[in-house]
Amino acid sequence: MNSVRRKRLALKPRAARKPRPAGVVHSTRLAPTEQRNPRSMALDRLSGAAAVELMLSEEAKVTRALRMKKPLLVRAVTLVAQAFQRGGRLFYFGAGTSGRLGVLDASECPPTFCTDPSMVQGIIAGGDAALRSAVEGAEDDAPAGSREIKTRRIGPRDVVVGIAASGTTKFVWGALGEAKRRGATTMLVCFNPYLAIPRALRPDLVIAADLGPEVLTGSTRLKAGTATKLVLNILTTLAMVRGGKVASNLMVDLNPSNVKLRARAVRIVQELTGWAEAEAERALQKTGWVIRAACRCRC
Repeated sequence: MNSVRRKRLALKPRAARKPRPAGVVHSTRLAPTEQRNPRSMALDRLSGAAAVELMLSEEAKVTRALRMKKPLLVRAVTLVAQAFQRGGRLFYFGAGTSGRLGVLDASECPPTFCTDPSMVQGIIAGGDAALRSAVEGAEDDAPAGSREIKTRRIGPRDVVVGIAASGTTKFVWGALGEAKRRGATTMLVCFNPYLAIPRALRPDLVIAADLGPEVLTGSTRLKAGTATKLVLNILTTLAMVRGGKVASNLMVDLNPSNVKLRARAVRIVQELTGWAEAEAERALQKTGWVIRAACRCRC
């Protein structure tokens, strides 16, 4: 390149960076969930054994990353437990994999802890149809997230947890913004440490673990999905423990709705009372399969 050409280039002004609208949640750099993983560049050429080892070794990073957020997780459990104690509810909002995992965790609470289905609710962008098939554009619909908050009459006693691997899902932020305006406790679970959140929108708690890039670039059903499942497991399980729904490590509020669960209920009563199997089962039958009542019944 000659000197004249270099001078012209030097004098040419750089293109101005397009300003971001005020008050918009954005990432200050490419989110780890969208970056390419240098360890998996040859993913399409690895042997079966090497590919499996790679995926397992990447998944092993999840618990290490979450341990770095342990104080925040403890705080999150406390906030959810306090909400339950005051008669409040827990809501998960997410799109795609994040939304499906929220619905999954919520649906497990009634059989495990005999809670009312309204106590923990999972809302996915696009509605129930999105549990099985992608609903195009649903995650970009912020007003839909806000409407869901209004429909469920979410208020100061409730907790709303937004789940978004990248941290920028508009449906989630529509929900979090409306929940915040209504005085609910708000949390964000994401995997983007570079997230810039305007003060007016910032949730009460942000858990933003850095899991690094996915093995398959951008496929957040992998490490991000594993981490999400772990976080939600921690929230509901430990909040229910604090609410007295567990004795030792036993589900004393289990709903024995099938053969397997009735057998488990018998074992729980045996563990807590020292009774023989037949006596435990008789007590459960007499009390309508209510474990707590059965433990107080000497038949």
